[in-house]
Amino acid sequence: MSDHKLQPVRGTKDLFGDEIKLFNHIIEKSKKRSENFGFEELQTPIFEFSEVFERNLGETSDIVSKEVYKFEDRSNNFLTLRPEFTAGVVRALVSNGELMQVMPRKLFSFGPIFRYDRPQKGRQRQFHQINAEIFGEDNLFCDVEVILLAAAILKDLGILEKTTLEINSLGCLETKKNYEVALTEYFTKFKNDLSADSQTRLEKNPLRILDSKDAGDIELLADAPEISKFFSAEAKSRFDEILNLLTKFGVKYRVNQRLVRGLDYYTSTVFEFVMSHEGAQNTVLAGGRYDNLVEKMSGKKVPAIGFAAGVERLMLLIENKVQKIRPIAVNYISQKEKIYAFEITQKLRNSGFVAEFIFEGNFKKQMKRASQNNSRFVVIIGEDEMKNGEVSVKDFDNAKEQKVKQELLVHYLEGKL
Repeated sequence: MSDHKLQPVRGTKDLFGDEIKLFNHIIEKSKKRSENFGFEELQTPIFEFSEVFERNLGETSDIVSKEVYKFEDRSNNFLTLRPEFTAGVVRALVSNGELMQVMPRKLFSFGPIFRYDRPQKGRQRQFHQINAEIFGEDNLFCDVEVILLAAAILKDLGILEKTTLEINSLGCLETKKNYEVALTEYFTKFKNDLSADSQTRLEKNPLRILDSKDAGDIELLADAPEISKFFSAEAKSRFDEILNLLTKFGVKYRVNQRLVRGLDYYTSTVFEFVMSHEGAQNTVLAGGRYDNLVEKMSGKKVPAIGFAAGVERLMLLIENKVQKIRPIAVNYISQKEKIYAFEITQKLRNSGFVAEFIFEGNFKKQMKRASQNNSRFVVIIGEDEMKNGEVSVKDFDNAKEQKVKQELLVHYLEGKL
């Protein structure tokens, strides 16, 4: 096998050391906070029948048109590695009857996502997301609760203050239809000036032009009609109440009338937590309401709202690296004490300590390894210690050494840590 083939595929990477600890920290904090809000965990397969994504994400979304990993299996089925969570979660909801029995249903997921995109900092071709969704509830308090959960997770991770919540409403069905007509009329006048992608969007879904990152398109957006001018009385009242509740609960926000999100299935409330810097890669967490998606897949009317955040993007923002637990090394002077030392190692592990044992090597080598591993304490066992039922505990931070009875070791270390 060539050396080239022994490298990670472009856009993928191995996670280990401090990075995997930070990764797990984000997952654990997100899971704990979602449970606090009453969410239950759901895991879906990493690939689905391609139709699950193509029918539900929308033909004009960049994900479907450019970025999916799609392949044909030996049974001539076309399968797609999941490029986002929601469509697969909706499929799980529809195909598992017990999930539909009690509504509303709050579901939290996490795992790998696959998009054939240009690899860059914070964006890989295989990356990971946390994902939260509520099904079966269209009350505006549900919208607020989802945003409060998102804000709480970012706060738990210490990065909420680095972000700004941008929020918009796509209104009701009437709002969306009237706005699409107005956008079509406006952009048709500049059709030849639009990017190739936006010319296609003009024919299929003009709202998606608002999400364009093309410099020429962005310039044209400056004079485009704003969606708030087309709100029905009901849509305006709902959005105003959501904003009032966010203010009441101390969530700072900025209304962004160009915000539509990148997928065709969004309705009503859409939101993003973004960094202050400009650019396409400043979104930290994003989501919105998609009240028609379950009906589109199953025929059953089930309103829904949710959000997702890229774990690798979050990792870049967390300044305080997760503190690595310093282990306790258990070292033996000679082979005579090896079994006794191993027994003590297991006793420490069973008591909840991180304990390390060197299988081979003289005492000098064991001490060197303990230092390399940044051990907090070294438990030293020699012939005298074993005979007297005790150990010597060396504190690596101050070089002090203390004799401790074997049966009191756990209590002694708990008092020190």
